[in-house]
Amino acid sequence: MLVLTVSACTPSSALYQPGPEALDAEPYGDFDEYQAHVQGYLERNLIPVEGFPREQQIAWNLPFRSPAANHCAGQPTTGLLLIHGLSDSPFVFRDLAQSLAAQCVEVRTILLQGHGTRPGDMIDAEATIWREQVSTHFETLARDVDHSFIGGFSLGGALATEYALSGQKPAPRGLVAIAPAWQLNGLRNYLWLAGIADVFADFVEEEPELNPVKYESVTLNAAVQIGDVLRKTQQAIEQPASANLPLFLVATEADSVINLNYLTERFRRDFVHPASRMLIFRDTRQSWAKNWQDERLSFLNSYLPEANILEFSHQALAVAPNNELYGAGAVLQRCLEPNGLSLDDCRQVPESQLWFSAWHDDARSVPTSRLTYNPWYDQMVAAMATFIQGQTSR
Repeated sequence: MLVLTVSACTPSSALYQPGPEALDAEPYGDFDEYQAHVQGYLERNLIPVEGFPREQQIAWNLPFRSPAANHCAGQPTTGLLLIHGLSDSPFVFRDLAQSLAAQCVEVRTILLQGHGTRPGDMIDAEATIWREQVSTHFETLARDVDHSFIGGFSLGGALATEYALSGQKPAPRGLVAIAPAWQLNGLRNYLWLAGIADVFADFVEEEPELNPVKYESVTLNAAVQIGDVLRKTQQAIEQPASANLPLFLVATEADSVINLNYLTERFRRDFVHPASRMLIFRDTRQSWAKNWQDERLSFLNSYLPEANILEFSHQALAVAPNNELYGAGAVLQRCLEPNGLSLDDCRQVPESQLWFSAWHDDARSVPTSRLTYNPWYDQMVAAMATFIQGQTSR
């Protein structure tokens, strides 16, 4: 049985209190104007995590635009709006944006309200504002390029799906969803409790903040807002429009956050467009159920003992192995979220004995920490670029 514990203590730090202002969803003349507005907001409101320069943290959390490479000049233009996940920031797409730009895809990101500054700003965040931000920025992207796509990771994948199936104009040429929050593991049956508990407290738990680009602490309001997004996304998926939408879907079998069975079932039954593709990272030593076969599915092995990797985590999927924070050997790669170990105990484990996996709330058979990057990143990007290029040539 999952127990939802509520922290009702008075916050001891401004980290856990809302800031004096919040991001809105107002339209901007162009992306540079939007980016300058958000930079000013971050400079006024970001409370830095210890161990990293504040100016660097502002840069990491800032939404960005990666234009298509110079060699793409003269071609019809293609753009992809990417939306980050809950408690996350645009930083999660740094690698993907650079890689796709080299494939002639301009990538733009946004910063969702409540993110990128302090966990306390999630106390008042609203899903309605998130939706308005997505709509506003996709409309701007579609105005600026010939072929526009929308996508996202986790919560952002759900928001992108909801928009793509909403019937709003402009409509995207396709959807790119990385571990989208269409249905959650574990907590999905408890989301309704968050709205009740939210009356009495702000946080599920106030965690120490160690990551400069992603909150560790989760507010009860965040659960309320993501519950709203999940309900509306599921309703949208069940409508006939999903059959006509080309989808590139990425998932990991060991995801502790997202329900893989639901993603796979919806992909096979609802997203029936022949150009749609689903890439699943899984332990290929195990057979795939015959009744779940689909020629549009492909698999890459997630059991990589030569790299001390048991399985792929939710957070790792969009991140390249050379990422400056999450990549192999980078500052956040080791012991960011150990399983069944304290941070200090994890750091004492010899490098050769520490394995990497999805997040678990208990210890594994070997010492493990959450995997923070995708060893098959290049293969995923190649498949994603092929999908996008296929839709622009129609």
